[in-house]
Amino acid sequence: MAGRSPVMQRLFAQMRHIARHLRIAALEGESGTGKMLAARTLHQFGSNPLSPFVSCPAGQLCEAQPGLAIVPSPSAAKPDFSAFPALRQSCSGTLVLTRVDELTPAQQARLLELLQWIDHQHTLRALETIPHRILCLSGQPLRKLASAAVLRADLASRLTTIRFTLPPLRERLEDIPLLVDLFAVQFSSTHGKPVRGLNPQALPRLLQHPWPGNVRELESIIHVAARSCHGQWIRPIDLPPLNPALALPAPLSKPAPMDDPNLDRAILRHIQRVLARVDGNKLRAAKLLGISRSTLYRLLDSASVTKAG
Repeated sequence: MAGRSPVMQRLFAQMRHIARHLRIAALEGESGTGKMLAARTLHQFGSNPLSPFVSCPAGQLCEAQPGLAIVPSPSAAKPDFSAFPALRQSCSGTLVLTRVDELTPAQQARLLELLQWIDHQHTLRALETIPHRILCLSGQPLRKLASAAVLRADLASRLTTIRFTLPPLRERLEDIPLLVDLFAVQFSSTHGKPVRGLNPQALPRLLQHPWPGNVRELESIIHVAARSCHGQWIRPIDLPPLNPALALPAPLSKPAPMDDPNLDRAILRHIQRVLARVDGNKLRAAKLLGISRSTLYRLLDSASVTKAG
């Protein structure tokens, strides 16, 4: 995971602080925001990063099967997870359950039963028979699903006692230059083509896109552009078409030319777009941007000085 934006720095600090003592947590965020990467990061921050890391669709683990119980019999000397390989493989490690927001009511009941049995194993100190950490990934806020009666309230309460929210890329545009450089280096290493990063003239085009596919979409765009570029730097002409129908609202002030390479002005344009979206409410804009209101005022003042200069 990478990011210099305030919202990502807060997320990293939260992950480092909690990871070593984590048992159950929810990771929530739109598709493409990096929930699986965040789960791996939490695993690495844990007390035993060399322990197993296993992912499984939650629905697959909790699917009812005739004659099979997901929770072992209390009288069993050792649990038999032969029908549930994800549980067997993740013992003493991290089990990641994906698409928790898509569970049926019956699957939700089975997951709750499993969590209750794991709590019992903790009480018995039988830690070698269970995952040490369960991370539940969701594309939607689980508490909102519980409020809408889509998810069991008791299950949502268990899963969201600790939760991590992955911000969409459109709310952390200042991280795009860093992410682009990382993806370019990644492409160069994998394909043996010397691509160093982005030509500054290409940056405004990326900053004006709303990124509905989030970081995953940006990675795909950069890899396509890296294949097309003829030198070490990705030019505007190398970028594939970005869907104009998804463009953000126009800024309040006169738009700067597309080839304007100035990062301060690009950030100001993004702030203006967010302010337009919330009718000029600076408190709501700061929340959407993932920054404090005082930081928003400072950025606006700094941009005004830059513009005046």
